[in-house]
Amino acid sequence: MRIYIHNLFIKVGRRLNIRQIALASGEIYLTRFLTRVSLKEVNIYLLVTTCLYVACKIEECPQHIRLILSEARSIWPEYIPSDISKLAEFEFYLIEEMDSYLILHHPYKSLIQIRDYLDLNYGKFGIKLTQETMQNSWSLINDSYITDIHLLLPPHIIAVSAIYITIVLKKNLLQLKNLNENGQNNNTKDEMNIDDLMSLNGIQKNNKKKSNNNNENGNDDFELDILDEDTIKINKFMNFLEHSHINLDEIVEAVQDMMNVYLVWNRYNEQTVKKQLQAMLLNKI
Repeated sequence: MRIYIHNLFIKVGRRLNIRQIALASGEIYLTRFLTRVSLKEVNIYLLVTTCLYVACKIEECPQHIRLILSEARSIWPEYIPSDISKLAEFEFYLIEEMDSYLILHHPYKSLIQIRDYLDLNYGKFGIKLTQETMQNSWSLINDSYITDIHLLLPPHIIAVSAIYITIVLKKNLLQLKNLNENGQNNNTKDEMNIDDLMSLNGIQKNNKKKSNNNNENGNDDFELDILDEDTIKINKFMNFLEHSHINLDEIVEAVQDMMNVYLVWNRYNEQTVKKQLQAMLLNKI
């Protein structure tokens, strides 16, 4: 269900070219709202539209109420009313349920701050976040809004967790995403244990030893050089984590939740969720 709702935000956002920060705020508004109000009591499509409308106001990229309602109605004509007052009423309902707490702090800013800090302290930690690492971490943060971690953990923890996955667990992540793309999901377990995630370190340490042994024997194989560079980068990032005094238990929690998203995504069937929502809405009418 959360993946389906996430995709609803993306559909409207792309039509209106809405900034990612506003989409993120909208998803958090919706998540907070649904902690107080049952999904069965509301029109989820109108809720998504209203959350996005309010988020655009707060993030200073406002959309005219007629425009956002028109675009939403063009996507879901059977669920979005043409009456503007319905959206305006829902806006007050939403704000009331959130107790008017609308200002949010997102991991995107923390991610940029960490990159800048590592750049300034390159002499101490010896690591910089490349453009590729930043893009992958940014993408992970985008997908993390499917989960509840933004209600449970501070933004800098989520940002560090995204970097950790990108640098340390990138092979695991690629395997999960490949499963998602190929639809091979029948034997995927529901949750990934953190021991499975951390096992990559052991693999890479073994690869490093093999690389050193081969280098002593005069083998300069390119792939082993790459493995060795990756291992060095991982060790430097882990050194940064040790000196940062960041709560590692929270990072473990965030990493598990963020990786589990892709495991769940492997079993996701949009048509099934859509039919369930349709039946729910028709029963209310």
